Amino acid sequence: MVDFSHARRAMVDGQLRTNDVTNSDLLDAFTLVPRDIFVDPAEQSIAYADRAVTASGGVGRQMLAPMCLGRMIQAAEIKPGAQVLDVAGGAGYGAALMAHLGADVTLLEEEAVQADAAKAALKRAGVDSVSVVVGPLATGGKKSAKYDAILVNGRCEMVPDALLKKLADGGRLIVITGSAISSGVRVFTCSDGVFGEKRLMSAGGPLLSVFSRVAEFVF
Repeated sequence: MVDFSHARRAMVDGQLRTNDVTNSDLLDAFTLVPRDIFVDPAEQSIAYADRAVTASGGVGRQMLAPMCLGRMIQAAEIKPGAQVLDVAGGAGYGAALMAHLGADVTLLEEEAVQADAAKAALKRAGVDSVSVVVGPLATGGKKSAKYDAILVNGRCEMVPDALLKKLADGGRLIVITGSAISSGVRVFTCSDGVFGEKRLMSAGGPLLSVFSRVAEFVF
């Protein structure tokens, strides 16, 4: 078995600390959670590279680059006991990190085979506070559920309004929006039913087709 501990420390020191990921609890989580467990076996050798890689599960789900994921989770301002929805969570790496911050995480995937891979990877990582569910990404799973934070693991060409409606008061939606050539992380907040937003940083990510903009015909 390959020892990835050095690569994991190098990721934390070289990719996260140097790019404004300053939350000490989050840095500890990145140090403790083995990213290689959640990566497709064919790409384990580059599990800790500063890039998106393919998650285990065999359906092609992409994991965000460590720096981008770290900045997004940090922006969620997760507190112990927070209810968090991890949309398109793949094999569960981001969910495992947020669970280490004390959150109760629901990982949402649209295919059962990917959900099964997440359950297996989370078990290997010793994470037991993540619920893995299968359902449509666009609606965010259960209609009645409300969340303190929602993180979308991919790029959306349009703002996912259905996910905004699932925010609890004071909740945050963190998502990459925009086109392939111009996109960035945006943080949406909910306060008394009113939504605010700010741009966190420029960033790209794999497109989630369910959040693609519908083409319009122009006459």
